[in-house]
Amino acid sequence: METMSSLISRIGEELRSPELAERIKKIFEKAGIPWDLNPTDLDINRFEAVANSMIEELDPSEGRLVYGKLLEKLRECGSRLPEILEEKVFPEKLPPEKRKESFGEIVLHVDPEEAAEEAKRCLRCRNPRCVEACPLHFPVPSFLKLTAEKKFDNACRIFLSLIPTPATCSRICIGYCEEACTLNQLAGKPVKIRNVKRAISEVTDASENLPKPRPHTGLKIAVVGSGPAGLTAAYHLRLLGHYVTVFEASDRIGGMLIDAIPEFRLPSRVVEKELELLRILGIEFKPKTLIGRDLMIDDLFNQGYHAIFIATGGGEPLVPKIPGLELKGVHMALDLLRKVKRGEHVDISGKVWVIGGGDVAMDVARTALRLGVEEVKIMYRRSRREMPADEKEIDATLEEGIEIVFLTQPIELIGEEGRLKKIKCVKMRLGEPGPDGRRVPIPIPGSEFEVDADHVIFAIGGRPSTKWIREEDGIELTGRGLIKVDEKLATSRPGVFAGGDVVRGLSTYTIATADGIKAAKEIDRYLRAQRYSKTTIT
Repeated sequence: METMSSLISRIGEELRSPELAERIKKIFEKAGIPWDLNPTDLDINRFEAVANSMIEELDPSEGRLVYGKLLEKLRECGSRLPEILEEKVFPEKLPPEKRKESFGEIVLHVDPEEAAEEAKRCLRCRNPRCVEACPLHFPVPSFLKLTAEKKFDNACRIFLSLIPTPATCSRICIGYCEEACTLNQLAGKPVKIRNVKRAISEVTDASENLPKPRPHTGLKIAVVGSGPAGLTAAYHLRLLGHYVTVFEASDRIGGMLIDAIPEFRLPSRVVEKELELLRILGIEFKPKTLIGRDLMIDDLFNQGYHAIFIATGGGEPLVPKIPGLELKGVHMALDLLRKVKRGEHVDISGKVWVIGGGDVAMDVARTALRLGVEEVKIMYRRSRREMPADEKEIDATLEEGIEIVFLTQPIELIGEEGRLKKIKCVKMRLGEPGPDGRRVPIPIPGSEFEVDADHVIFAIGGRPSTKWIREEDGIELTGRGLIKVDEKLATSRPGVFAGGDVVRGLSTYTIATADGIKAAKEIDRYLRAQRYSKTTIT
């Protein structure tokens, strides 16, 4: 009869590495697997210890090799474990050839039954890397366990204990948890946590699973900005019993979620439905109110607000410093995306180049394709490995036939009679890693060349605008023009807190959301301490 001992010996022989074979034995010993165990009895609970020991004891390439060989041998023995670990959820998607015909959402549906089977792939790691990697520290194993048991409403309540936007999260989170998943480390096939979240958001009614707010405290908080950080802070402050008013400069509530992310990725109806959850809780929204123009910080305190949370985001596009920006046919990605999202006419046609490598670059390239341009290509100065865009979005971009030209940078825009005609470029090579860990792009002398272009769209990042903050507001800024905060997200003015992109610079939906959660807790502590000490906030 085959035992784990004999199976491991066969793996060692096939790998032709006595040293590696010995390390594999130690991994199984560390995991507490009996040598006389029948391989068919190695269930997912026992396998968790083996898998995590592989990650700890082997380098990534060795881990993938050993994992693959182990599953191969287990399959030969008739074990069901390899089948359990195979991916189970396959969302219904709009075919690539149909996508450019409309702005309809690409992922049409995620089957909840498939999601429940996918959730069973989770190893329930004792020290879950997925939780540690997520800025929200989302309790992934508990969420997946409830989903696997088809306790969908309970899974939804876990979601709503953290954020008010589960349907949004499942669509635009970049998947820190999946990147860290043990199965991703060993096989490149993580539990598809985002798909499971999407299924839960579709199969449940969030309005029926909302937490109940605590009794009213009588305290009022003003939230400035209605993006991820602002909405999440407002949600938790309301659950803590406070009155909350959200001020938004735009005529639409939702910040970048409603104003710039394309419909094919995040439909407006999804955001609107989740905003309704906040209204159900009693949160008040005041659109078309620009703090710093219509109302000042002092005005908010004078109106009886006890604390203020600034979450105005980073929606001001970065503009490159190259000749030719004044030419017709030059666009900034965020401006173009906003116009399209609002249904405004955009004059764009012919050959289009998008400059950048983040999610916004992918979004605007795919948007241009749907606007019917002749050709759209992306130019990025590093390699794919360094691209900050979500891998899922890069793959979708390539699926739609959009070419990405790597290691290339524009250095001049060339026009005729005031209109863009060509882009002068230079080839790049990668140097040593910079402060962000990515290798620094370096121009290659003598490699300059030109490409034809009717339009160019720059998607090279964004930054927050803090020009509205006056000296008399008492809010200190950093050298980068961001709002300076301490570890509690408190600014230099008592009672004023800030979070998200206006503090960090351009980050992600999930990081901004995490700031919203933290800000709500810190503001609540601050207000309760102020009430206890009977100190007036001014």
